[in-house]
Amino acid sequence: MKIFLKEKPRTFIVVDTSYSLIIRHPNPTYKHHEHVHRHDAHHYHSSKELRNGQLNNNKVIVEFIRTELISITGFTDITPNKVRNNKLLIGFIGFLNVKGNIHLGFITRSTKVASPRLGETVHMINDVDFYCLNNDQFDSWMNRNEEDLALTNEELELSSIGYPAGSVKKLLSLGNFYFSKEFDVTTTLQERGFAANRSNVATDRSYSERFCWNAYMVSDFLDLRERLSIYEREQFDRAGFLTVITRGYTKSVNVTLTDDLDALLTLVSKQSCCKNGPLFGEWGCDDRGNVSNYLESEVIIYTELFCFSYIIVRGNIPSFWELQNRFSKKNIIYSKKSKKIVFTRSFEASQHAFNLHFDTLGQHFGDIHIVNCLLQDEHSYKGQLNQNFKEHLQSLIRSREAGLDQAEELEQGQDAYARDAPASIPLNNYRLTITDLPISTAYMKRIGYNGSNPLDVVLPLTNAMLDFGAMFFDLKRLSYIGRQLGVFRVNSFDCLTKANFISKIISQEVIDLALRDMGIERTHDLHVRHSQLWAENDDMLKKLAVNFLSNTSKIQSSSSSNSKNSLKQQMTRKYLNVVGEVKPSEIAMLKLLGRLQDQDGVRLYNPFHQYVGRELKKRASEYSYRKDIRIFASTFNVNGTVSSDPTLKEWLFSSEDKVNQDYDLVCVGFEEIVELTPGKMINVKSDNLVKWEQQIKSLLDKHGIGKDRYLPLWSWQMGGLAIMLFIKETQIGNITNLEGSVKKTGLGGMSANKGGIAISFNYSNTLICFVCSHLAAGLNNVDERHQNYKAIAKGIRFSKHKKIRDHDAVIWMGDFNYRIALQIEQVKALIERKNYQKLFEYDQLNKQMADGETFPFYGEMEITFAPTYKFDNNSNVYDTSEKQRIPAWTDRVLSMSKGKILRQELYNSADKVLFSDHRPVYAIFNASVIMVNEVAKKAISSDIYDNYRRVVGDINVLITANNVDRFVDDISDNFMPPPSSDSSKWWLDGAY
Repeated sequence: MKIFLKEKPRTFIVVDTSYSLIIRHPNPTYKHHEHVHRHDAHHYHSSKELRNGQLNNNKVIVEFIRTELISITGFTDITPNKVRNNKLLIGFIGFLNVKGNIHLGFITRSTKVASPRLGETVHMINDVDFYCLNNDQFDSWMNRNEEDLALTNEELELSSIGYPAGSVKKLLSLGNFYFSKEFDVTTTLQERGFAANRSNVATDRSYSERFCWNAYMVSDFLDLRERLSIYEREQFDRAGFLTVITRGYTKSVNVTLTDDLDALLTLVSKQSCCKNGPLFGEWGCDDRGNVSNYLESEVIIYTELFCFSYIIVRGNIPSFWELQNRFSKKNIIYSKKSKKIVFTRSFEASQHAFNLHFDTLGQHFGDIHIVNCLLQDEHSYKGQLNQNFKEHLQSLIRSREAGLDQAEELEQGQDAYARDAPASIPLNNYRLTITDLPISTAYMKRIGYNGSNPLDVVLPLTNAMLDFGAMFFDLKRLSYIGRQLGVFRVNSFDCLTKANFISKIISQEVIDLALRDMGIERTHDLHVRHSQLWAENDDMLKKLAVNFLSNTSKIQSSSSSNSKNSLKQQMTRKYLNVVGEVKPSEIAMLKLLGRLQDQDGVRLYNPFHQYVGRELKKRASEYSYRKDIRIFASTFNVNGTVSSDPTLKEWLFSSEDKVNQDYDLVCVGFEEIVELTPGKMINVKSDNLVKWEQQIKSLLDKHGIGKDRYLPLWSWQMGGLAIMLFIKETQIGNITNLEGSVKKTGLGGMSANKGGIAISFNYSNTLICFVCSHLAAGLNNVDERHQNYKAIAKGIRFSKHKKIRDHDAVIWMGDFNYRIALQIEQVKALIERKNYQKLFEYDQLNKQMADGETFPFYGEMEITFAPTYKFDNNSNVYDTSEKQRIPAWTDRVLSMSKGKILRQELYNSADKVLFSDHRPVYAIFNASVIMVNEVAKKAISSDIYDNYRRVVGDINVLITANNVDRFVDDISDNFMPPPSSDSSKWWLDGAY
């Protein structure tokens, strides 16, 4: 990466091998306030031009274009030099607007500190440099090392005025900010997944953005990136044109896991920066439920065999409170009695923020277990805070119970694709539990950071550890063995030392449980290194919190709400009883986050891509069309077995149904794919998943009608539940944005025996979702099955807040366990007569769907096959055991689609497949999908660009034109000026 500067008109070009960024400001300022004049014969600015300059001050033109199309004649190479400056241009971190001066920020020195897994590295930032886009006054500061600054008289004068970006440069160079060129460091390993093509910018930033410390600098730049084509976006990411950064602690160490297995152990802790107000210290939350001292820690173990990940979060109590020091002339020395908790808002106002906080966690992580380390003494200020927390928690639990009932009533009256329910009704279906662990400082000192875990802390939390599970990925089989389905939230007063100590204990115990279930005898070295990382984590986070205690935000919030308190009174409320001035580090942090009162965000304009995008939409019919694809979807409860029985052919290619066409997509859901072991966190019996995947692929390849081969596109297992997706090899190019999500409804961690797994993807321009679920068993448990459905429907979420119902087409299959409400003799008699229509009248799912309760707006084709449960194994005789279960259609396939793009052809069971106590049920659909001809789209894009170039000029107009106001007008379709001529050139005469 290189950077070039043209002084007049002031333009920067950031150049990579294939693509470049052109960056301009419409109204730059030159030294001694000299300006480029748009009329050579005149030396004044009209009032209109002056107004345009003021309005355009925060507007920036950015174009992403092929390097070969750009002329850099007249530009100077200002790239920092490794030999001369001991710097390199490593990554672009965005636009910093301070006092009207817009700076381009680049990482120029870094140190590798971590490698979470093969192909991923994390670097610590050692130095950054800023280049002022719209003012040449600071050009002499370019690429200068700190020790070289202020050597000339001119620089001495500037240093007295202050370099606007200087404090931010110093802040980012302190050694606690991190980035990666291979992945988005704001995300966790479980979020990133193990797909081959990963981006260094996450698709879904709804939660992870809280850890992006340059979010203010890159917000509009992220939107620009989204407007690029898929290929352009890949080039954009590869070049490092957008780098996100985090703050906290990150480190990897080598450990000996067993005598013959080495591993990389990594601890990543990310501080949140999204709270409005003080980020650190003894404060509560903001209106959105964001809290001070919020931190997410992830432990990763990477070996040649597997990859393990576990996440723990912590943060202050999410209500409106602050700590006040009561000083007097006689008592200015630190004392616990001089401290007082003040609740700054009403209980009701705090409750709303409290609910938002936990709903956000529940939406992202699933179930939540609070480890509460606050003191229980109601007479102390910490005890008073604990009492307030408990009251809010109980109120949240009550409101969730009431709110879910309201949500159910509302849901029954909504269209399937209507907007979500109001925010006051909690739709996040998660469990919230708590354990009180009020440990003392003396207790922590006695235990210390060593390899032993105290049982009095571990035992109360073990059940939640087993229930939540951990992410475990088998690198040999390329499949998930486990997923983390819940999170521990650790409370302490300031969420530093105590919270860190408890997090270390939880992390170590989860690792031991996971390795135990995998049959791995770990060495003592793992515990030692693991403890050392958590001890270093504690030291770093305490240092950061003490050095960057926020009062400026407090002052801002007070002044913005017309507080009568004076600045002096506000500044006496210093953390740790210290009274003093606002630290430069606090001001630098506010600049970085864009929170100074006079600090505007940057508005980016990319005229070429915006114009091409608009024109492409108008001509969509020229490159897009509808096409029918054929989908096979099936559910099979295999009772913990794997079979290669020849009758399986009749399942996939039924001779009875005369299946004579290949499938484009094949999705199979399994229930009870393994026998479950209670008390285990990691389910190691994933051989069945691999064997079934191989078996189905073999059947598809061998018995398919055509000569096309099939590829396993996605497979995923959660306990006994699994889903597999196959696609024709010739169709693989049509699949994008493939992702999965799970929701556990049963107990037992990753050995969960009930829940749902879903796959979401785009087939060209059509968004498709497959869901496989296993609901609660039992004849009379209709309501529990209904609750299971709701938990899955609301709990499964994909990137960009997508829910199941947000897809163009949904196929939901599984062992729903709904029964027939008749006596066994009556059921068998109707089966004998094949009177399935009469039998269906007593089907519990039929009644639930007819009443609009479960699976509202889903459809099911008429059932013309016998109940599929329960049979004696290897027999077509219904259950003859002592329990004599009533036959039922427990296994179902339902569907829902927008515009009726799904048309079901067939619905049947494979009654010749006898090895299980269930029969597989399958459905065949035709789906009308929107296809995009990328070749035609590219040709039309070229045609649009050619027209753009004829009227406006080529892309170099952005470099040479003195007047570029036209490109930053807030207009929509009336984009291009009239054609130029020999006598009228709009970019020179300022006519437009």
